[in-house]
Amino acid sequence: MDRRFHIIITSEQGRARTFAISKGILKKMAALMVVVSVIILVTGVTYSIEKFNLNKINTLENNVANLSTTNRTLQDQKDTQISGVYGELSRRNQVVESILSTLDISTPPPSSGKDSGGPFNSIASRPYDDLIAQVDQKLETLRPLPLGYPVKTSEISSSFGARLDPVNGETAFHDGVDLRGNYGAMVKATADGKVIEQGYNDDYGWYVLLNHGNKFTTLYAHNQKVLAKPGEMVLRGQTIALLGNTGRTTGPHLHYEIRRNNRPINPSKYLNIARLLVGNFG
Repeated sequence: MDRRFHIIITSEQGRARTFAISKGILKKMAALMVVVSVIILVTGVTYSIEKFNLNKINTLENNVANLSTTNRTLQDQKDTQISGVYGELSRRNQVVESILSTLDISTPPPSSGKDSGGPFNSIASRPYDDLIAQVDQKLETLRPLPLGYPVKTSEISSSFGARLDPVNGETAFHDGVDLRGNYGAMVKATADGKVIEQGYNDDYGWYVLLNHGNKFTTLYAHNQKVLAKPGEMVLRGQTIALLGNTGRTTGPHLHYEIRRNNRPINPSKYLNIARLLVGNFG
Protein backbone atom coordinates (compact mmCIF):
# COMPACT_ATOMS: atom_id res chain seq x y z
CA MET A 1 0.00 0.00 0.00
CA ASP A 2 1.44 3.37 -1.10
CA ARG A 3 1.85 5.83 1.95
CA ARG A 4 2.33 8.84 -0.25
CA PHE A 5 0.02 11.44 -1.66
CA HIS A 6 0.32 12.17 -5.35
CA ILE A 7 -0.17 15.66 -6.64
CA ILE A 8 -0.69 15.99 -10.42
CA ILE A 9 -0.27 19.39 -12.10
CA THR A 10 -1.19 19.88 -15.77
CA SER A 11 -0.32 22.78 -18.07
CA GLU A 12 -2.50 24.37 -20.77
CA GLN A 13 -0.68 22.25 -23.39
CA GLY A 14 -1.77 19.08 -21.67
CA ARG A 15 1.51 18.17 -20.14
CA ALA A 16 1.29 16.67 -16.67
CA ARG A 17 3.70 16.52 -13.82
CA THR A 18 3.34 14.38 -10.76
CA PHE A 19 4.64 15.11 -7.22
CA ALA A 20 4.62 12.58 -4.45
CA ILE A 21 4.56 13.66 -0.79
CA SER A 22 4.65 11.24 2.04
CA LYS A 23 1.87 11.35 4.66
CA GLY A 24 4.43 12.03 7.42
CA ILE A 25 5.71 15.15 5.68
CA LEU A 26 2.14 16.28 4.99
CA LYS A 27 1.25 15.91 8.67
CA LYS A 28 4.32 17.92 9.65
CA MET A 29 3.37 20.66 7.18
CA ALA A 30 -0.17 20.72 8.54
CA ALA A 31 1.13 20.94 12.11
CA LEU A 32 3.49 23.75 11.09
CA MET A 33 0.61 25.66 9.53
CA VAL A 34 -1.41 25.27 12.74
CA VAL A 35 1.52 26.57 14.80
CA VAL A 36 2.02 29.51 12.43
CA SER A 37 -1.73 30.31 12.60
CA VAL A 38 -1.67 30.18 16.41
CA ILE A 39 1.38 32.49 16.48
CA ILE A 40 -0.32 34.93 14.12
CA LEU A 41 -3.50 34.85 16.23
CA VAL A 42 -1.64 35.35 19.53
CA THR A 43 0.41 38.17 18.02
CA GLY A 44 -2.73 39.88 16.79
CA VAL A 45 -4.48 39.58 20.16
CA THR A 46 -1.38 40.83 21.99
CA TYR A 47 -1.13 43.80 19.65
CA SER A 48 -4.80 44.61 20.18
CA ILE A 49 -4.40 44.44 23.98
CA GLU A 50 -1.27 46.57 23.89
CA LYS A 51 -3.00 49.09 21.63
CA PHE A 52 -6.02 49.16 23.95
CA ASN A 53 -3.80 49.66 27.00
CA LEU A 54 -1.81 52.35 25.23
CA ASN A 55 -4.96 54.21 24.26
CA LYS A 56 -6.19 53.91 27.84
CA ILE A 57 -2.90 55.26 29.17
CA ASN A 58 -3.00 58.14 26.68
CA THR A 59 -6.54 58.98 27.78
CA LEU A 60 -5.52 58.95 31.44
CA GLU A 61 -2.51 61.11 30.71
CA ASN A 62 -4.73 63.60 28.86
CA ASN A 63 -7.17 63.65 31.78
CA VAL A 64 -4.34 64.24 34.24
CA ALA A 65 -2.98 67.06 32.06
CA ASN A 66 -6.44 68.67 31.84
CA LEU A 67 -6.93 68.39 35.60
CA SER A 68 -3.52 69.90 36.19
CA THR A 69 -4.34 72.83 33.90
CA THR A 70 -7.70 73.33 35.60
CA ASN A 71 -6.06 73.21 39.02
CA ARG A 72 -3.52 75.85 38.00
CA THR A 73 -6.30 78.05 36.63
CA LEU A 74 -8.34 77.72 39.83
CA GLN A 75 -5.26 78.38 41.93
CA ASP A 76 -4.51 81.52 39.89
CA GLN A 77 -8.12 82.67 40.35
CA LYS A 78 -7.93 81.93 44.07
CA ASP A 79 -4.66 83.85 44.41
CA THR A 80 -6.19 86.78 42.50
CA GLN A 81 -9.28 86.80 44.71
CA ILE A 82 -7.24 86.53 47.91
CA SER A 83 -4.99 89.34 46.71
CA GLY A 84 -8.04 91.49 45.96
CA VAL A 85 -9.62 90.80 49.35
CA TYR A 86 -6.30 91.45 51.08
CA GLY A 87 -5.96 94.76 49.26
CA GLU A 88 -9.51 95.81 50.16
CA LEU A 89 -9.00 94.75 53.77
CA SER A 90 -5.75 96.75 53.89
CA ARG A 91 -7.55 99.81 52.55
CA ARG A 92 -10.35 99.54 55.11
CA ASN A 93 -7.81 98.95 57.85
CA GLN A 94 -6.23 102.28 56.92
CA VAL A 95 -9.66 103.94 56.98
CA VAL A 96 -10.38 102.60 60.47
CA GLU A 97 -6.90 103.66 61.59
CA SER A 98 -7.57 107.13 60.17
CA ILE A 99 -10.90 107.33 62.03
CA LEU A 100 -9.32 106.34 65.34
CA SER A 101 -6.46 108.77 64.76
CA THR A 102 -8.88 111.60 63.94
CA LEU A 103 -10.82 110.90 67.14
CA ASP A 104 -7.57 110.54 69.10
CA ILE A 105 -8.51 107.01 70.14
CA SER A 106 -5.70 104.50 70.59
CA THR A 107 -6.09 100.78 70.00
CA PRO A 108 -5.14 98.78 73.10
CA PRO A 109 -2.41 96.15 72.57
CA PRO A 110 -3.59 92.53 72.35
CA SER A 111 -3.44 90.72 75.65
CA SER A 112 -4.08 87.27 77.07
CA GLY A 113 -5.77 86.27 80.31
CA LYS A 114 -3.94 85.51 83.50
CA ASP A 115 -4.55 81.76 83.36
CA SER A 116 -3.87 80.91 79.72
CA GLY A 117 -1.42 79.00 77.53
CA GLY A 118 -1.04 76.84 74.42
CA PRO A 119 1.53 76.31 71.67
CA PHE A 120 3.36 79.30 70.19
CA ASN A 121 2.24 80.01 66.61
CA SER A 122 4.02 83.03 65.18
CA ILE A 123 1.64 85.33 63.34
CA ALA A 124 4.50 87.01 61.46
CA SER A 125 4.58 84.22 58.86
CA ARG A 126 0.83 84.56 58.20
CA PRO A 127 0.25 88.12 56.89
CA TYR A 128 -3.46 87.53 56.17
CA ASP A 129 -4.10 86.45 59.75
CA ASP A 130 -2.02 89.36 61.03
CA LEU A 131 -4.08 91.88 59.04
CA ILE A 132 -7.37 90.26 60.05
CA ALA A 133 -6.29 90.37 63.70
CA GLN A 134 -5.40 94.07 63.36
CA VAL A 135 -8.74 94.93 61.75
CA ASP A 136 -10.69 92.92 64.34
CA GLN A 137 -8.89 94.68 67.16
CA LYS A 138 -9.50 98.13 65.67
CA LEU A 139 -13.16 97.35 64.98
CA GLU A 140 -13.55 96.31 68.62
CA THR A 141 -12.21 99.74 69.55
CA LEU A 142 -14.43 101.45 66.96
CA ARG A 143 -17.66 99.57 67.79
CA PRO A 144 -18.63 101.46 70.99
CA LEU A 145 -17.80 104.88 69.50
CA PRO A 146 -20.91 107.03 68.83
CA LEU A 147 -20.50 107.98 65.16
CA GLY A 148 -22.65 109.99 62.80
CA TYR A 149 -25.82 112.05 63.22
CA PRO A 150 -28.56 110.81 65.55
CA VAL A 151 -31.24 112.61 63.54
CA LYS A 152 -31.68 113.20 59.80
CA THR A 153 -30.14 116.64 59.53
CA SER A 154 -26.75 118.26 59.14
CA GLU A 155 -27.84 121.66 60.44
CA ILE A 156 -26.33 122.56 63.80
CA SER A 157 -28.30 125.38 65.41
CA SER A 158 -25.95 125.65 68.38
CA SER A 159 -22.39 124.31 68.66
CA PHE A 160 -20.40 122.80 71.52
CA GLY A 161 -18.64 125.16 73.89
CA ALA A 162 -19.10 128.81 74.89
CA ARG A 163 -22.22 130.51 73.53
CA LEU A 164 -24.93 133.03 74.34
CA ASP A 165 -27.72 131.20 76.08
CA PRO A 166 -30.76 131.16 73.73
CA VAL A 167 -33.22 131.71 76.61
CA ASN A 168 -31.64 134.49 78.68
CA GLY A 169 -28.90 135.72 76.31
CA GLU A 170 -26.10 135.32 78.84
CA THR A 171 -22.72 133.69 78.17
CA ALA A 172 -22.79 129.99 79.03
CA PHE A 173 -21.12 126.69 78.20
CA HIS A 174 -23.01 124.30 75.93
CA ASP A 175 -22.26 120.64 76.74
CA GLY A 176 -23.42 119.28 73.36
CA VAL A 177 -24.74 120.34 69.97
CA ASP A 178 -28.27 121.29 69.00
CA LEU A 179 -29.46 119.64 65.79
CA ARG A 180 -32.42 121.35 64.15
CA GLY A 181 -34.98 118.92 62.73
CA ASN A 182 -38.61 118.30 61.98
CA TYR A 183 -40.97 117.79 64.89
CA GLY A 184 -41.51 114.03 65.37
CA ALA A 185 -38.41 113.03 63.35
CA MET A 186 -36.79 109.73 64.37
CA VAL A 187 -33.89 110.01 66.83
CA LYS A 188 -31.48 107.09 66.47
CA ALA A 189 -28.73 105.63 68.64
CA THR A 190 -25.28 106.42 67.29
CA ALA A 191 -23.75 103.21 68.67
CA ASP A 192 -24.79 99.97 70.33
CA GLY A 193 -25.55 100.56 73.97
CA LYS A 194 -27.73 100.14 77.02
CA VAL A 195 -30.38 102.57 78.26
CA ILE A 196 -29.10 103.56 81.70
CA GLU A 197 -31.40 106.53 82.25
CA GLN A 198 -34.64 107.79 80.74
CA GLY A 199 -37.11 110.40 81.92
CA TYR A 200 -38.10 114.05 82.06
CA ASN A 201 -36.72 117.19 83.71
CA ASP A 202 -37.14 120.94 83.26
CA ASP A 203 -33.81 121.43 81.46
CA TYR A 204 -33.69 118.44 79.09
CA GLY A 205 -37.39 117.69 78.76
CA TRP A 206 -37.84 114.09 77.68
CA TYR A 207 -34.35 112.60 77.49
CA VAL A 208 -32.56 109.24 77.21
CA LEU A 209 -29.00 108.34 78.23
CA LEU A 210 -27.11 105.42 76.66
CA ASN A 211 -23.97 103.65 77.89
CA HIS A 212 -21.85 102.30 75.02
CA GLY A 213 -18.99 100.83 77.03
CA ASN A 214 -15.34 101.85 76.71
CA LYS A 215 -16.23 104.88 78.92
CA PHE A 216 -18.58 106.42 76.30
CA THR A 217 -22.16 107.60 76.91
CA THR A 218 -24.56 109.68 74.79
CA LEU A 219 -27.47 111.93 75.78
CA TYR A 220 -30.49 112.71 73.58
CA ALA A 221 -32.72 115.49 74.96
CA HIS A 222 -35.79 117.72 74.29
CA ASN A 223 -37.65 114.80 72.71
CA GLN A 224 -41.36 114.71 72.00
CA LYS A 225 -41.37 111.09 73.16
CA VAL A 226 -38.82 108.51 74.36
CA LEU A 227 -39.28 105.02 72.87
CA ALA A 228 -36.37 103.13 74.47
CA LYS A 229 -37.05 101.50 77.83
CA PRO A 230 -34.77 101.60 80.90
CA GLY A 231 -32.27 98.71 80.83
CA GLU A 232 -32.96 97.99 77.14
CA MET A 233 -30.06 97.07 74.82
CA VAL A 234 -30.24 99.11 71.63
CA LEU A 235 -28.33 98.88 68.35
CA ARG A 236 -26.61 101.55 66.31
CA GLY A 237 -29.26 103.12 64.07
CA GLN A 238 -32.20 101.97 66.21
CA THR A 239 -34.91 104.60 66.79
CA ILE A 240 -34.93 105.49 70.51
CA ALA A 241 -37.00 108.71 70.56
CA LEU A 242 -38.92 111.26 68.49
CA LEU A 243 -37.58 114.79 68.08
CA GLY A 244 -39.49 117.41 70.02
CA ASN A 245 -39.52 120.70 71.86
CA THR A 246 -39.74 119.74 75.53
CA GLY A 247 -37.79 121.26 78.41
CA ARG A 248 -35.79 124.48 78.19
CA THR A 249 -35.89 125.21 74.45
CA THR A 250 -36.82 127.88 71.94
CA GLY A 251 -37.88 125.51 69.14
CA PRO A 252 -37.88 121.87 67.96
CA HIS A 253 -34.41 120.35 67.92
CA LEU A 254 -32.32 117.55 69.44
CA HIS A 255 -29.76 118.35 72.11
CA TYR A 256 -27.05 115.70 71.62
CA GLU A 257 -24.12 115.05 73.95
CA ILE A 258 -21.18 112.65 73.86
CA ARG A 259 -19.54 112.00 77.20
CA ARG A 260 -16.26 110.22 77.84
CA ASN A 261 -15.33 109.33 81.40
CA ASN A 262 -18.57 111.13 82.29
CA ARG A 263 -17.27 114.43 80.87
CA PRO A 264 -18.84 116.07 77.78
CA ILE A 265 -16.61 116.20 74.68
CA ASN A 266 -17.02 118.02 71.38
CA PRO A 267 -19.22 115.79 69.17
CA SER A 268 -18.29 117.51 65.88
CA LYS A 269 -15.61 114.99 64.85
CA TYR A 270 -17.87 112.09 65.75
CA LEU A 271 -20.68 113.57 63.68
CA ASN A 272 -18.60 114.25 60.58
CA ILE A 273 -16.72 110.94 60.68
CA ALA A 274 -19.88 109.34 59.26
CA ARG A 275 -19.04 110.77 55.83
CA LEU A 276 -15.75 108.87 55.83
CA LEU A 277 -17.55 105.68 56.87
CA VAL A 278 -20.21 105.99 54.15
CA GLY A 279 -17.61 106.70 51.49
CA ASN A 280 -15.46 103.70 52.35
CA PHE A 281 -17.88 101.12 53.72
CA GLY A 282 -20.93 101.74 51.56
